[in-house]
Amino acid sequence: MRTALFTIGAAVSALAVAAPASAQYFPPPPPPGYAYGQPPHAYGYGHRPPVYGLGHARAMKARLDHMQREIRRLAQYRMISRNEYRDLIRDSRDIERRLIRNARDGRGLSPREAYNVERRIIRLEHKIARDVRDGRQWRYRW
Repeated sequence: MRTALFTIGAAVSALAVAAPASAQYFPPPPPPGYAYGQPPHAYGYGHRPPVYGLGHARAMKARLDHMQREIRRLAQYRMISRNEYRDLIRDSRDIERRLIRNARDGRGLSPREAYNVERRIIRLEHKIARDVRDGRQWRYRW
């Protein structure tokens, strides 16, 4: 009887010591196709790179259309000169042609194409802002 009691007591004490260690955090296993340090959508691990669909291209086209309307309005109110108007419209149409050409295949834009078009749109926005405020000594009035 004493040996059984000593055996049960030893088992209970071993469980009592092991319980806090088993409560420590252990991260879940990575998903299949996950290389250490790489996200699961990384290239070469069974996943395709993200493709910006036609919706993204349409949104950028709508943004360009709005910018062209804004350029026309600025020229109408003589806030920019004729030469500035001509240059800005030419740049916006060039971006628009590039966007349409890149999105023509029906799959949308690749990440690099989307980045390049987005960067050119941002540059055009900065150019519009610069052309509006030049000659006005950085004042906020028209």
